[in-house]
Amino acid sequence: VSPAPTPSPTAAPTPPIEPAPEATPTVEPDPFADPHAPPSGAPDPVVGEPSSAPVVGTSPRGDQAPSGPGTRDPIAGRGATDPTNRWIVVLKAGSDVTATADRQGRRIGFTFDRSYRNAFRGYSATLDRSQVTALSHDPLVAMIVADEKIEAESQTMPTGISRVFATKSSVAKIDGLDQRVDADVAIVDTGVARVADLNVAGGYNCSTSDRSAWRDVYGHGTHVAGTVGALDNGFGVVGVAPGVRIWGVKILNDNGEGLLSWYVCGLDWIAAQHDPLDPTRPLFEAVNMSVAKYGKDDTNCGMTNKDILHVAICRLVGSGVTVVAAAANDSSTASARVPAAYNEVITVSALADTDGKPGGLGGNRCYSWGTYDRDDTFANFSNYGSDVDLIAPGKCIWSTVPGGYKYSSGTSMAAPHVTGAAALLKASRPGLTPAEVREALQYLGNLNWKTSTDPDSHHERLLDVSKIGPRGDFSVTAGSVATVGEAGGSARFPVTIARTPTSFERIRLSVTGLPDGATAAFAPASLYGFAGVASTLTVTVPRGLAPGSYPITISASEHGTIHTSDATIVAENDLPTALPPATAALVRGILSSTTVPTRVSWPAATDPSTGIAGYELQMSEDGGTWIAASSTSSAIRSATASHDLGHAYQYRVRAQDGVGNWSAWASGPIVTGALLQDRATAVTYSGTWKKSTYVNASGGSTTYATSSGARVRTTFSGRGIAMVAPVGTTRGSARIYIDGAYRTTVSFRASSGRSRVVMFSTTFATLGTHTIDVRLVGNGRVDLDAFVILR
Repeated sequence: VSPAPTPSPTAAPTPPIEPAPEATPTVEPDPFADPHAPPSGAPDPVVGEPSSAPVVGTSPRGDQAPSGPGTRDPIAGRGATDPTNRWIVVLKAGSDVTATADRQGRRIGFTFDRSYRNAFRGYSATLDRSQVTALSHDPLVAMIVADEKIEAESQTMPTGISRVFATKSSVAKIDGLDQRVDADVAIVDTGVARVADLNVAGGYNCSTSDRSAWRDVYGHGTHVAGTVGALDNGFGVVGVAPGVRIWGVKILNDNGEGLLSWYVCGLDWIAAQHDPLDPTRPLFEAVNMSVAKYGKDDTNCGMTNKDILHVAICRLVGSGVTVVAAAANDSSTASARVPAAYNEVITVSALADTDGKPGGLGGNRCYSWGTYDRDDTFANFSNYGSDVDLIAPGKCIWSTVPGGYKYSSGTSMAAPHVTGAAALLKASRPGLTPAEVREALQYLGNLNWKTSTDPDSHHERLLDVSKIGPRGDFSVTAGSVATVGEAGGSARFPVTIARTPTSFERIRLSVTGLPDGATAAFAPASLYGFAGVASTLTVTVPRGLAPGSYPITISASEHGTIHTSDATIVAENDLPTALPPATAALVRGILSSTTVPTRVSWPAATDPSTGIAGYELQMSEDGGTWIAASSTSSAIRSATASHDLGHAYQYRVRAQDGVGNWSAWASGPIVTGALLQDRATAVTYSGTWKKSTYVNASGGSTTYATSSGARVRTTFSGRGIAMVAPVGTTRGSARIYIDGAYRTTVSFRASSGRSRVVMFSTTFATLGTHTIDVRLVGNGRVDLDAFVILR
């Protein structure tokens, strides 16, 4: 097994067996602020860091000396946190850690100092080159990883609680009364001091052999804890999740330094803790990690690049614990720092906020890096990039420290705002997974900050907990009945969710009771957010489903809360009934020398169960193949065509009902059109009529009258007849009689002149002998061009 290289920010990975010596980075701890001085947000620079050693911590880097009085001398030299010749041995799954470590130690001469059984199986020890080589050939060893040094983010000067609207959260209940949020949060840091303004439940120490010595001397962990959950008790400060149970997991010593083996020791302890009321659940709702080291996300939970920190965090997140990490303070991409780069954690960048309000009107009160930072802008030291999930206040944050309160700045101060918010969510919604906590906080966040100051185009949302209230409820209703026909098809049901005011969680939809062979899909498949209330269920039913009613149940679920709505699929095969179409000359159509304009129409179809959805019309000419003529909706029951004179045409129509069932075809008569010209012997006139010869007439002439009472008539055998005549601005009117019965009065007046216009048309149910009689009304001119007879 090859030992994993120690990451380096600037050079190639160091050799696996002989890691480069690492000088102890020194920090200038931030003094307690002078109460009469302006808040100073200049994070302390880290000095003396060798290029080969990852400095673990997310401290802003720079040349500025920290502002404010009372700085301490740097800590120099190699101490208890020197990682030289220290290694972490990861054993294969199922190994007995103690027995294996003892056996291996006796065989090659070492003693292990820490063992791990929950985050992974393994131990840490001081080993020389030959011992590492020997262990790498042991079949029980999965990997060997060089130990590393880690540090706390430096801290100098607060805002935040009001800027993330914690005072508006009905779960936080910030009102000066000590009503504590029911959640457990682990602060993986320098420990936590038992101060009056914190609800400290306990802790664990990995920085020395005394596991009970988790108290904070350095101050960083206590400051972080205050932002997460300082008591709402009327004095001091208040946290985002007031009174949450704080656990100090000390992985950094009293100088703010630590080793990777201490880090995974702390995570191993966290993973071993379970809810005393439900041992199947982890104890902790959230873990805050305001420490970091150089590294990358292999997107494989550390299994590809042998990153045991990633392995441990993935196990922790997989157990249901939400992990929040500071983005780090290099003014660079967060992708080069871990755990910030890990996809499994919620990574937080820092905002400069001076007044706890949106709008950028708070002035420039926070002094950092030689300048006063502008309100509502991206913190000048904060890391950025697509790995960042949220932004939160991180400059001049006022919080608890051992013995009092203090201002501090850094993404370390931004992260605990999000950790507190995660605790609020989990206290009110214990079923949320870590991924769902991230989704919720991003959804609830806002972009009401100066995103133009963000160094990249990925503008993370600003934490906003104002709408985190008690877990809401909802109801679901669906369309009650949908019908399909014998051909099958789609039955659609609108689905509506009614949410109570604090319900925004993802509601997942499902359906049971489908008929055999049917499939279902929701669009969308789940509903999220306060406005996520509408979906459509489409059930696809196969052909041949037996007629009848099929009840189905639509379920809406959200972490164990399930509401249902019943609906019914009705399969019916009642066929509609279509009636035969009729063919007539098209009124106001223009007759040509060889064709007649035609209108085909049919009565409304009927259906015993559902309405009519549409029609299909086909046509056959001279006994030939049926071809499509038209498809129409239920509101349209006619079509137009142009028929050649002397040719036989037949139409048939069928109807489709609302569920897709088709009627049988209903065929109309075979119809042939013929012309009877105005001068034909079968046409008789009474009164004064005159012949008018002109080229645009169908037969080269028309016969006209101008006196009231003049009449023209013909008797014919056919299924229909039409009168063709010219129209114009001075034309008159005539009454039409069929078989002696008055039908209508036709006006031949028009705004412009046209020839060969079909002015009257009628059809008969059967072929027979009929008479048409045209009688002039008034003294306007009326011409007869021709009659069209349909036989």
